[in-house]
Amino acid sequence: MKTQGLLISVFIATAGTLVHAAPASIEDSIASRASRDGIALSVIDSAPTILTAIANTYREQGVEYQPAGRRRSAKPVVRRGIGNIFDVHSHAEPDWYRAITPFTGGNSGTSTGGGFPTPQWNVSTHLEFMDTIGISHSVLGFTGPSANAYLGDKERTVALARFINEQLAAFARTYPDTFSFFASIPLPYVEESIAELKYAVNELGAVGIALMSNHEGHYLGYDLFTPFWKALDGLGGRQIVYVHPTTPYLKVNDQWIPADPYAEMDQSRMEFYMETARTFMDLTVKQTIHNFTNTHFVLPHVGGAFPVMIDRVLKTVDTSLYEASLDIYRTRFWWDSASPTYFHQINGLLAYDIPKGNLLYGTDFPFINTAVTAADFESIMAYPGLTDQEKEDLLSNNYKALFGDKLHFS
Repeated sequence: MKTQGLLISVFIATAGTLVHAAPASIEDSIASRASRDGIALSVIDSAPTILTAIANTYREQGVEYQPAGRRRSAKPVVRRGIGNIFDVHSHAEPDWYRAITPFTGGNSGTSTGGGFPTPQWNVSTHLEFMDTIGISHSVLGFTGPSANAYLGDKERTVALARFINEQLAAFARTYPDTFSFFASIPLPYVEESIAELKYAVNELGAVGIALMSNHEGHYLGYDLFTPFWKALDGLGGRQIVYVHPTTPYLKVNDQWIPADPYAEMDQSRMEFYMETARTFMDLTVKQTIHNFTNTHFVLPHVGGAFPVMIDRVLKTVDTSLYEASLDIYRTRFWWDSASPTYFHQINGLLAYDIPKGNLLYGTDFPFINTAVTAADFESIMAYPGLTDQEKEDLLSNNYKALFGDKLHFS
């Protein structure tokens, strides 16, 4: 009886503690979900700072942290003009991430990684930029290296991907009419990438995923990535993969060496275009794009150097893939305008009879500043190869066909 009484007393005391316990903090909630998924966030030294930054994103806007994903709504985009442009290519670069990777495309173990200094960024400056250009909604993603800041370190790569996705979800939840996001994926670690994919899409509400052109030197058609593509394609419905170029690396004697054949210019200006060509040609010749037909791709910078390589490679390496590949490029590939692409570059893409309904607007902010973006915008408006209606659709309508019910249009 004494034992029974003791157990009851303990139960009552415990119950009383639970009743009066304060709700878990946002930081604790994020850490708890990571722990549930086998992710040790503490392997990143700045984890407490990052958790506080994410939590403050919610607190500053008075928004609760909600673990269950909800589809975000976008403002109606019905005409060209101020407040009605949809930006499919823009970046979040919070202070905590810039501290980890101060150079775009670089990693924490190198001085530059061949990249460009990561610019200052915050939500306020992004909103000011959007107002200046006339953008109503931006899809945010992290640029290179994204989660691959710690080359060869699985635990920290996985932890960083979770931090990135929690931060992006915080921006999207606190500004639901203004931001949605592409989730970071910790490839080349396939099992962990599948788990993060499901968490980001099903629980955080990502509208798609952002992959780098290579992950630790492996391009996206890499055979060992097949289970990931199968898992993505099998989620049901259309899946959207945005691909961003990053620094190419070679592993030599267990050292990661940036492949930098033209060191006189930072890689984001030239080599990133080549990276886009490499990875999409890899996806083509490995037939990844042919085998997983629910997946659509957003190509940055109207495809970079990829369009000029299509005939050269497919007409000489494997002609049997030519027509089937062109059909995919015209249906499941979407081409964003980020950077100065409509002065002349766009002509090379349209020569492949790419439907103008698959052209999207992107800015690359904050890596392309307001003045350059304004000039790029004017080049689209002046481009003779598009009618006024096609320009309006590029800016304000074509994205609806891509995203469908992933966004609400009110």
